[in-house]
Amino acid sequence: MRKFIEPVIHIAIWLGLYIAAIVFIRTIGPFNKIDGTLVQPITIGNIINAAIFYSITLFLIPRYATKNQLGQFIIGVVLVFAGFTLLETIIDFFLMVSLYSDTPEPFFSVFITNGVVHLLYVSLALGYGFTRSWVVNEKKKQELVQEKLSAELNFLKTQLSPHFLFNVLNMAYSSASRKGDEQTADIIEKLSVMMRYMIYDSNVETVEVQREIDFIRNYINLQKMRFSNDIPVKVSFTIDGHFEGFRIAPLILISFIENAFKYGVKLEQESEIKLSLNFQNGEMEFVAQNQIFRNRQSVDDKNSGIGIKNTKKRLAILYPNKHRLSIDDNGNVYTVRLLLTL
Repeated sequence: MRKFIEPVIHIAIWLGLYIAAIVFIRTIGPFNKIDGTLVQPITIGNIINAAIFYSITLFLIPRYATKNQLGQFIIGVVLVFAGFTLLETIIDFFLMVSLYSDTPEPFFSVFITNGVVHLLYVSLALGYGFTRSWVVNEKKKQELVQEKLSAELNFLKTQLSPHFLFNVLNMAYSSASRKGDEQTADIIEKLSVMMRYMIYDSNVETVEVQREIDFIRNYINLQKMRFSNDIPVKVSFTIDGHFEGFRIAPLILISFIENAFKYGVKLEQESEIKLSLNFQNGEMEFVAQNQIFRNRQSVDDKNSGIGIKNTKKRLAILYPNKHRLSIDDNGNVYTVRLLLTL
């Protein structure tokens, strides 16, 4: 319902101005015949005034001014002002002056009259447009803050169970080591390291990129341990470029990697998962590519896709205007490409 309030107010204001002009205005500018209302020129003028107002408020300000493209914005305002002023002047001079004026009016005089009126609407558009843009941006900031607080609260709520599991893993590792079960001990150790990172080390806004890479490697190695040597699964994880000194939001990539293993492996068929990180000039490009093996259980899973949805929200909160995410699903291959400014 709220989304209709602003349009209704605008329609009421424009309609009120239009009716008042028709009722009370008898002469304006070159139109000096006092023999009735100026319905035609007022109608055309109102339409052009509205076009100027909304061209600036709904197009130029959101597209250029709020993105610090001030040069393009100024040029756009000048073109809108000059273009619509010239258009109305041509209509008035060649069509309306002969109907509503007792004496001929020079073209330049009509242009100046229309220009003064249009300057008023340009000023109103700038004032309203920038105020509206500020209100919208502040509302978005508040929504992002609320989403971040909600996400942090939900994360804290889920920590109790993992904390208990972490302690149990330490006990299981000690038991496996004492009994000489090195493979089980290795699995438990890797899982324990991952749990420590998720519970304790990731409760900060950013971590060193190397630590996030170590976590990803541990996750990949654990996944590989699920497969025996005769299962045709190829997993590659390549890293190029320099990332020393850079930091990244923890666990920002794991949902994409988890998704690749969830849908990209079918034990009785050859499958391949390709993961890569490329660092260059303070930017990171992450690519995850896998074949798609959907089964009935994954299709019916109500939690399917939640991890990626949450990651998209985190990216919007933590990296506004600093990331580009593209996901391509052609039915056979699923590709995630994330470009992130660190």
